[in-house]
Amino acid sequence: MRLQKFRSLLAVLSTSILLPSSVLGINSTSPTVTVTNGSYIGKYVSEWEQDQFLGIPYAIPPLGDLRFARPKSLNTSFTGYRDATHYGHSCYQYGTTFNLSEDCLTLNVIRPAGTTPDSNLPVLIWIFGGGFYTGATADPQYNLSGITHVGQQTGQPIITVSMDYRLGVWGFLQTPQVLAEGGSNAGLLDQRLALRWIKENIASFGGDPKKITVWGESAGGQSISYHLYSYDGRDDDLFQAAIIESGSPTGASLNPLGYYTVPTENLTRATGCWTSTDKLACLRSLTSDQLWKAQVSQQWNPMASYTISSRVDGDFLTDYPSRLTPQGKFIKVPLLIGANSDEGTSFGVAGLDNETAIFNNLLVYRASNAYGLSPPTARKLLELYPNDPANEPPHYITNATIFPSKGLQWRRSAAIAGDLVIISGRRKLCEIYAAASQSVYSYRFDTFLWNAAVTDGAKHFVNVVFSFQNISGALGPLPQYQSYLDLSRNIGKAYISFVNYHDPNVLSNSSLSTISNSTTSISPNLPYWPLYNKDAPKNMVLNSNKTFIEDDTWRKEGIDFINWGGVDRELWS
Repeated sequence: MRLQKFRSLLAVLSTSILLPSSVLGINSTSPTVTVTNGSYIGKYVSEWEQDQFLGIPYAIPPLGDLRFARPKSLNTSFTGYRDATHYGHSCYQYGTTFNLSEDCLTLNVIRPAGTTPDSNLPVLIWIFGGGFYTGATADPQYNLSGITHVGQQTGQPIITVSMDYRLGVWGFLQTPQVLAEGGSNAGLLDQRLALRWIKENIASFGGDPKKITVWGESAGGQSISYHLYSYDGRDDDLFQAAIIESGSPTGASLNPLGYYTVPTENLTRATGCWTSTDKLACLRSLTSDQLWKAQVSQQWNPMASYTISSRVDGDFLTDYPSRLTPQGKFIKVPLLIGANSDEGTSFGVAGLDNETAIFNNLLVYRASNAYGLSPPTARKLLELYPNDPANEPPHYITNATIFPSKGLQWRRSAAIAGDLVIISGRRKLCEIYAAASQSVYSYRFDTFLWNAAVTDGAKHFVNVVFSFQNISGALGPLPQYQSYLDLSRNIGKAYISFVNYHDPNVLSNSSLSTISNSTTSISPNLPYWPLYNKDAPKNMVLNSNKTFIEDDTWRKEGIDFINWGGVDRELWS
């Protein structure tokens, strides 16, 4: 513990004090880079044959009057070198063991060793999820070394980047005053500024600023979807392709301002700011710890995470995506997008035993894991989603098994919830982008981990360890799960191919040698991944036992109703 605290202190000091290279320990293997504001020393990681530059600031620290405000670009430069060998602080959030600070707007760059400024490598930018209330680039499950190494193994190297952005009340405080200041979507604007910093500086690391792919999961995928619709679909050329896992611009609500009145009142009462004549100034005067404790104790926590959300602000998001889509106001780029078979097991409400209970749940206005649908819409959904457990999540259970402890109609609830929150939005983006003559590749992830509960199935988030080549949590699957390893490597090859060529098929026949601390494998190839076509839609089904192509037509009537019957507008999306 003392050693960790010392390292954290050293990381802070080395980024704030200018030191000569001899003091920082620069040697022949220490990579350096010079960006717009100054020079950094990274570290060489021999295990992966990679250079890492960690904790590089991309914005002025959002402290004092900048708390809850739009991020500000760095406006000073420095001489000498600054240390970039440790992750920066993680942004304040709900429940974490990470090293937290409001001074958290940093990013990380991973590149193959030997990369030079003229290498011109494609770039893959990761945006983590976590419901906009949790997440950090320092989380080991988001270690980018594995996916970067797949590029090295295939002979198609890439540079990877990740960013931290403000979360919870710091990134998404919704009040009239914050809206007037332009800070309602501060967390998304952090991402936007990071994307701009990367665009302007990635060439110094050896990256191609004209070949950038953004990649995110859950709230990270949702974030990317909002960037696609931002500023009326204005294309600032910050990225040229996107990989979206279990996220879309619909399904999660962009609630109107009045929805946040009670949560904000609770927050100001918990902090003693309720009686202040300038409540925002009062909230800005609190210590980080005071505000953090108030967020945890009140409705800004995961037990009521619906209170944490971006919103239509008239600037970054000028309108709801459901209204912008018919106007063609979205950025046109190639997409690789998918969702998991059993998303609904993470979003379905337990304890629902009959149709009346599900109906009432659908009517609840914005409670956690509930919806604000009109009675006619709720009735239509129940008509289109009859109680048929054999065709409901978890889908690997192909009989009518019910789980009384979860609710006699829990599987039905899970089918509706998964489609409302995740799956319908995936299909809708596929249809929209295919209709806009963009290359779209769709998948359904259909594998669950060995330690999953029987009711989990291929639930939300379970795909991430496969994408990151991190099945066991130690950047390499356990030897007895060879099928997991094969699937993970094939996903890695498809992603590297898409980043390089905007087509996941180009590297499908490539073989991969052993990746760090895992078993040696020559992976079977994926079948040919077809382009998405609205008239004959196809998914790649990523199953560790057998990967295959399917028609993307299951639950068609229900999902069509959600996507095109006005449900998205009732959900404020």
